[in-house]
Amino acid sequence: GILNRRGFMTLGQQKIDMAIKNKLSGLVLFADMDGLKKINDTYGHDIGDKAIKAISSLFPSTLRSNDISGRLSGDEFAAVAVGLTPSALVRIRSDIDSLCKKLQAEKEFAFDLSISMGYAIFDENKSNLTELLKSADQQLYIEKKIKHNR
Repeated sequence: GILNRRGFMTLGQQKIDMAIKNKLSGLVLFADMDGLKKINDTYGHDIGDKAIKAISSLFPSTLRSNDISGRLSGDEFAAVAVGLTPSALVRIRSDIDSLCKKLQAEKEFAFDLSISMGYAIFDENKSNLTELLKSADQQLYIEKKIKHNR
């Protein structure tokens, strides 16, 4: 129910370009599922696929209807949100964590369902979606490292 990589890259860049034209900024979010390899190895790929499908509902459910989200590859997801600022991420992360717990209970997963997420700010100086995703990915790995060290 969300865009694939090609659709996201096309529509996401168009959304950024239109925002810049209107002198607006926003965020590019990049997320991936925590522990997919362990889920696949422990419970099988069918359960891993169900977990990916559950995770794919997170951005559309927690972002605004005019934001664009998509699945970039296996367990990687991204969004473009015009006008969103980093201060909104506290609410978004909280909403995502709550939804993960809800989905975990509904689907009766025997593992924690969660994602790690990074972001990059786009504006008139930084507007290339591919580069913004790379920056957001770097932040994502900082978050993963912190989680892993816990």
